[in-house]
Amino acid sequence: MGIFFDYIFWILLAYCAVNALIWVGEKLGIISPQFDEWNPVRWFHHDAHGLQKELYKNATASAVTAEQFSNLKKWIEGGPGGWVSSKLIVNDYLSEKGRYDRRLEVTEAVAKDEVLVKLPLSHVLSADFCQQDLTDQTIRQVVDAQKRSSEPVDIAPWTWITLYTLAHAKKDASAPPSTGWRFDTLLKQEYVDAALSYLPLFWDDASLHWLNGTDLLNVHVLDVHAAIETEYHKLSYLVSSIESSISVVEFKKWAMVVMSRGETVSLPDRDNKSQTTPQLAIMPLIDLVDHHLPMPEEALHSYDDLTKFQERGSRTNISYDADSAAVTLKAKEELPANSAVTVGYGVRSNADYLLYHGFTMPQRWSDVTLCAQYTMIELPLPTDFPTWKSRYLPHSYRFALPACPSRKSTPHVAIGAARFLVATEEDVVSFEDRLAQDPSLLDGAHVNRGDKFLHHAAQEAVAVVCDVKVQPPLCRVPLSASSERAAWEFVKKQTLARVAQHVGTISEDDRLLAEDDRKNSFSINQRHATIVRREERMVLRSWCNVVVRMVAFLNTPQAEESMATIKLPEDQVLENDEPRQRPRYWVPTSAACTSSSRCGQWLNPPQETPIPSAQAPSLESKDTLVA
Repeated sequence: MGIFFDYIFWILLAYCAVNALIWVGEKLGIISPQFDEWNPVRWFHHDAHGLQKELYKNATASAVTAEQFSNLKKWIEGGPGGWVSSKLIVNDYLSEKGRYDRRLEVTEAVAKDEVLVKLPLSHVLSADFCQQDLTDQTIRQVVDAQKRSSEPVDIAPWTWITLYTLAHAKKDASAPPSTGWRFDTLLKQEYVDAALSYLPLFWDDASLHWLNGTDLLNVHVLDVHAAIETEYHKLSYLVSSIESSISVVEFKKWAMVVMSRGETVSLPDRDNKSQTTPQLAIMPLIDLVDHHLPMPEEALHSYDDLTKFQERGSRTNISYDADSAAVTLKAKEELPANSAVTVGYGVRSNADYLLYHGFTMPQRWSDVTLCAQYTMIELPLPTDFPTWKSRYLPHSYRFALPACPSRKSTPHVAIGAARFLVATEEDVVSFEDRLAQDPSLLDGAHVNRGDKFLHHAAQEAVAVVCDVKVQPPLCRVPLSASSERAAWEFVKKQTLARVAQHVGTISEDDRLLAEDDRKNSFSINQRHATIVRREERMVLRSWCNVVVRMVAFLNTPQAEESMATIKLPEDQVLENDEPRQRPRYWVPTSAACTSSSRCGQWLNPPQETPIPSAQAPSLESKDTLVA
């Protein structure tokens, strides 16, 4: 017994020691990534840079790319109505820091509205097309099992395309060249590995360490891992043999190929061929266009600025042509000879570009597109959550908050949820009493207590004054002046807590990027990570300045009048589900607001200074919100 207990003691001691070392390593940043919730199945290439050089050398030395492009062109033109312009060519090149890539170029000048590619609908890999493939046994099994399942199992569109690409990439790899062309074999396994090595989902730990503290690593990368693995488990549930024929890593790699190369295009609806619906699809050859937007000459302040810039930035257009039953690639403007064929991805954050496509725009992109971006804040549930509203909130929620709130982009969802979270029993009952006297306080609300002997006060009142049918529940108008102050204070507290989680400063990232410009000392992934985390801090700082100034204003004596509810005219067009009924401070004002430096310093912000002006810092003044 003594030996047995000694054995147990030393095992427990070793277990505690290992856990202590892991905890210290995480705190010091030695162990990365810091995945606390779960550990996703991962893969990364051990020598991504060497693979780039090898691919480029092999492709250019033996003209592999030219042969593959010729085969792909024949395959497209062999389809009904398929056609490829003789001006097109696919070239190999080394881009930033020796990164291997292929892109579509024109050898001669192209006129405006000239068609470059007609890809037959039979060659467009959409979810509808892929799940109707009768040549692959796995797809047939999944389709049959989905129909027989006693419970509905929804499979994402990209999952069907992933299954198709997996199946036919394997067949193309094993079949002799004489059997014909089935799939775009420009997607060779080694080329896939090279491209995926720049997506954060497939970074090694040393590269992921550069993203520590960011939402990209702590939220978005994990969300994509979870989404892909969830789809894999759905397939395994339907067809158990998939686990032995397709590994999780293999499925994850090809899923990211689909996500990174897929485009949303309007295609004929499966049930009604006379109508088109937006669908995710991979379009062989067309997916080789270079995705690019020029750098804006001036900062984009409003949604209208963003829309106009995106319309001007794309040099080609991809659309479905019903007459030829093909997806066409057409030039929107003249293209000079020996230039890349480009199409705009749209104005998005560098985190989004990196997560799904493996590239970032230069740091100036962050400066000029700041007001088109959002930051993420989580509002946790209070520890002393009362029972009369706890039933409506099963868990905490994350909210996207605009860096520069404007008429078409306000934080109404987050503030509405914060009102619900901080509302007291007195707040909801008192507002219900006021609402009974003045129904105009809240559109659509109807107070009808009836002649009940027992009235459950707050439990019934909250269902009247707040929208508890949505998730998360929202109180769409201020319940009281004190409640409104508490809601903004709650959002401010969580914003500052998020600020404190970032590692490093914006100025330090600026210094590192400037040093890399001089010395070229970073790897590709290190530079991309630095650009992304710098941008994330800038966006969060911008929102932080807004919320701090708003809290300071709402605590002034003059602010109470501005919390009164107004209703915008019916003829005023609203977008993004913006509320028509809103507090008075939520309308445009010409008054400039004084900025607070509360969030200007990153790790050790100075003490908050009140706003000397009595004017409300309007949420919709595009010129004065960014400190």
